[in-house]
Amino acid sequence: MTAWLYALPELLVIVLAALLLGTAQIWLPRFVQRVPFLAPTNEGFEFSIRMQAPLFTLTALVLTFTLVEAERNFRQIDASVTAEASQINQLDRLLTRFDDPAAKAARAPLLAYGKAIVKEWPAMLKNGRDNATVTEAFSQVSRAIMAIEPKSTRQTQFFGEMLRSLDAIADSRDRRLDSIKMSLPMTYWVVVLFSVLMITLVSCMIPRTPFRTAVLTCQLAVLGAFVGFVFVMDSPFSGEDAVTPAAISDVVTAMERRQI
Repeated sequence: MTAWLYALPELLVIVLAALLLGTAQIWLPRFVQRVPFLAPTNEGFEFSIRMQAPLFTLTALVLTFTLVEAERNFRQIDASVTAEASQINQLDRLLTRFDDPAAKAARAPLLAYGKAIVKEWPAMLKNGRDNATVTEAFSQVSRAIMAIEPKSTRQTQFFGEMLRSLDAIADSRDRRLDSIKMSLPMTYWVVVLFSVLMITLVSCMIPRTPFRTAVLTCQLAVLGAFVGFVFVMDSPFSGEDAVTPAAISDVVTAMERRQI
């Protein structure tokens, strides 16, 4: 439903959110103040002013907390993909040093697995899981590793490291797949939108002069920019700064050079 918004430039999304709330603050008072019990009065003006400031502060705090959560999710997902790339690279290095035909044979399916992740990345985001190609590629890597038979103490040590790397890759893969649908809980957005709605409504009850309208419009535009920024950060795999398989792609390139 919101996919088309993430297709827009991130700065444009933030600007649109700011313009939306700013414009609402200009036009909504004309309708709100026509409601009899919401019409501005001297007593109501003072009370609205007292309520508007703490409401703005609380809303800004809620948005800040929400933004911190969205940023934390983004960094965790990005770090997980980077870790998976590092672990694939580490396993390939161990296979290179193992000095055994079975280990050398296992490098091909590992390379194929890395390429499959990069190639099928859009399909993974669409389906919420790895497709059959990536799953089978990982299974081939596991079978190839388990087929290695260490013949010396040194190889036994290397084999233990390879098994640990394989387990780490499997864990990182699971975290990557689990994070595809990761976003802020709907409760966050309910609280944020409710807070923005309340401060907008209270601001609409303040009698208008050109100066007050300008100040309140700027205030709501700032909140709109915050909301737009949180929205942009809430989908780590979408937008201009989305998490991509770039780290894995770089490792694939390094592995191909290593095989030359």
